[in-house]
Formats: sequence, C-alpha cells, structure tokens
Amino acid sequence: MTVLAVLAIATLTGCSGLVDRGPTNQEIKDTTGLTVDEATPIVERNLELVWPEQVTVKRAQLPYSGLGCRTNDEMMSDGPPWHIRVTLEEVNPSQEFIDRAVANLEAMTTRGFTLKPNQRPDADPADRFYRDSRGYTVSSSLDIADGPKKEVRFSMTATSPCAAE
Repeated sequence: MTVLAVLAIATLTGCSGLVDRGPTNQEIKDTTGLTVDEATPIVERNLELVWPEQVTVKRAQLPYSGLGCRTNDEMMSDGPPWHIRVTLEEVNPSQEFIDRAVANLEAMTTRGFTLKPNQRPDADPADRFYRDSRGYTVSSSLDIADGPKKEVRFSMTATSPCAAE
C-alpha cells in the first residue's frame, strides 16, 4: 500500500511538472513590452492584406479574439497575456479565391514573413503557415467536411506574439 501511494504522488507531481504555465502578463510587459492595444491593429491589417477580397477586420473582445499564452492546470490556454487572433472563413470558395489567398500569403514574404513547412504529408497545398521575426503569423486552412454536403471551408488567420493587457 505504501508503494502505491508513493507512486501515485510521484505520478501526480510528474504531471504537474509537465504543465507549461507560460509567461505572465508582467513578464511580457517587462520583456517585449508588446500590449494588446499595439498588437491588435497589426493583426487586423495582416489579415486584411492576405484575404483575397477587400475587407475591414475588427477583432472581437477578449477572450473571444485571443488565445492565452499560458496553460492552466486543465491544460487549457489561459490569459492574460494573449495571442491576439482574428479569422475569416469562406464556405465553398472558388479555386480562384483560394489561388488569390495563397498568392497574398506568399506576398507577405516581402514584409518579412517566412513560409514554415507543413509537417503533414497529406496536407492540402492551401494549408500554409507564415511567421515573421517578431512572432506575428498568417495562415490558411482548407477543410472538407465529411457527410452528404461535402462542404468546403477555407479560413485565414492572423495572430500576434504574446501581448500584455
């Protein structure tokens, strides 16, 4: 019985040690100094630049437009600080729409973004991820739903590095 109790405690402690808590809001203020207010217009503009049609992007209020930079004990993202994130989606887009989007993503290389290779060998060519040296990202994803509709969903996302409130 004693051995089991020690093993259970060691296992629980080991799991807690695996939780990546991430930077605090104050740590972001003290290091990069990037704030949500500074990151938001950059993220919005990045998505406007890659979306294949003219659009004005406005993010939703936090937490809906953010992904926490911290991981809580339930292994869920938690903020602050936040990765500011905005996404647009087109259902059943034309191939021309997708081609323009991919070309717009590639054009972001002139703004310092670099294409990161997809690790999935079965990934669609429209699935792309670009990052710049500051940690801002732009990406696209093509998903085909299973079922009778065979609906195609094409989405594009822009995200910031961790930003303090």
